[in-house]
Amino acid sequence: MKRCVLVIAGLSFLAGCQTLRDIENPLATAYSDLDDDGDGVISRQEAQASPTLARNFNRVDTNGSGGIDGNEYDAATMHIADLSFQEVDVNGDGVISEREAAAMPVSLKEAFDTVDTDGDKNVSPKEYEAASVNLFRDVNFASLDTDGDGVIGAAEAEKMPALSEAFDRVDSDADELISEKEFGAAQR
Repeated sequence: MKRCVLVIAGLSFLAGCQTLRDIENPLATAYSDLDDDGDGVISRQEAQASPTLARNFNRVDTNGSGGIDGNEYDAATMHIADLSFQEVDVNGDGVISEREAAAMPVSLKEAFDTVDTDGDKNVSPKEYEAASVNLFRDVNFASLDTDGDGVIGAAEAEKMPALSEAFDRVDSDADELISEKEFGAAQR
């Protein structure tokens, strides 16, 4: 009997893990929405679908390849705290180590592996600059509030993949709507 309960518990755990794996990552969805040809890279032409991404293309393309790969896109959508690189590079060696990041605001500490797009365990000035891109900065709230009710719902947010991906984070009061005040906070 005890063995049967353990087997059932183990199978339930594995089924739960499979279910978690099957849940689509909204960030991956936003990225793939911009990657029209499905080649795994957002080209300069594809970036035109997101005006802020298009304007910041060279900043986000940290490896200078002429395209934005998944790691670079993930780093750009993190929008780390607004601190200069020099403020975070405490020892002045030209890179931000994990130890330096750990002493900084939570957003950089938790996002370190994502911001470190080349995986060398240091954040270069170029990687840091890319992560400080705010894809919401120049977006007009009214352009997303298509029904004019003063809030952005999930369906309206889908017009901007980066906002759709970050919806829960921007919706700070968790009422499933983004107010102009909440959107303004995300733009800072």
